[in-house]
Amino acid sequence: MCLQTALVQEVHQNFSAWCSQVVRLYPGQRHLELEWTVGPIPVGDDWGKEVISRFDTALETKGLFFTDSNGREILERRRDYRPTWELNQTEPVAGNYYPVNTRIYITDGNMQLTVLTDRSQGGSSLSDGSIELMVSGLSPSKPGFSHQAPRPCWTGKPGSLLVTPFCLGSPKLRPPFLCKKFTPCIFFEAPPQLSPAPRLSTAVRLSPAPSPSSFSSRDAAELPPNVHLLTLARWGREMLLLRLEHQFALGEDMVGNLSSPVTLDLRDLFSAFTITDLKETTLAANQLRAKASRLQWAPNTGPTLKPSPSRLDPASITLQPMEIRTFLASVRWEEEG
Repeated sequence: MCLQTALVQEVHQNFSAWCSQVVRLYPGQRHLELEWTVGPIPVGDDWGKEVISRFDTALETKGLFFTDSNGREILERRRDYRPTWELNQTEPVAGNYYPVNTRIYITDGNMQLTVLTDRSQGGSSLSDGSIELMVSGLSPSKPGFSHQAPRPCWTGKPGSLLVTPFCLGSPKLRPPFLCKKFTPCIFFEAPPQLSPAPRLSTAVRLSPAPSPSSFSSRDAAELPPNVHLLTLARWGREMLLLRLEHQFALGEDMVGNLSSPVTLDLRDLFSAFTITDLKETTLAANQLRAKASRLQWAPNTGPTLKPSPSRLDPASITLQPMEIRTFLASVRWEEEG
């Protein structure tokens, strides 16, 4: 079934009673949305089933495809190949599947096809010009099967993918877009009598068009496009855990300047509180970074980065490409005077 209005174009596909998909395109949008619904997968015939989404193109990819690593770095994959040993491939499908946390893409050097996922899935390119993602799977409870019990990945629930082709060197889907699409910010208000202290919902602007009631009287500055507020959580009445990440790798942005280091002034970033003291910790926030004991490796891996002092100047915090920095921030709430 096809649907076309001034707001959206949709194609509804029903593959079976338990598997369907909606393909959606909005005006002015440079990517295609796919929303699938799978399950419950029937097992009465004692046959295992695996449901995939596959995208076939004419790109000559020479056995190469690329997947992300925990939503951060991009790793090159080569079909039927391992970089550190000679592979005797006995599982041509399973042996070429890799974890995909946020994105997978193929390219011929001129054009690129990228698929963004809303959850961690297995993915591969089993033939040149093709991308596939494991949507759901189930193995019957039967002796001789590697999985002895039914294992529905998602049963009767929808998921979504974003698909975008583009020429290399042109603007494309970026990590900030991925955050806004699949991990949108939620703004909420609570009655004052239920809040023991000023609400964090007024703390920072993360949306291009927030509700006016989501902020205090003093506006908050927006984060640079290459920086993501990863964590903002209470660590005590007058202390917050703050974690910031640089979303671009060195050389990833070939058009703009988003792969460069960025320096932030945290004093003007938040509207509900003022940072009075800042200490940097390790990523897990369980010890000060300056006092962290790192393993000393024998091989020469390049210059050793010196740890930053435990107390920092909130007016000048620099993030290097792909760097995540974690801080304990002592704060003074604006509503407390």
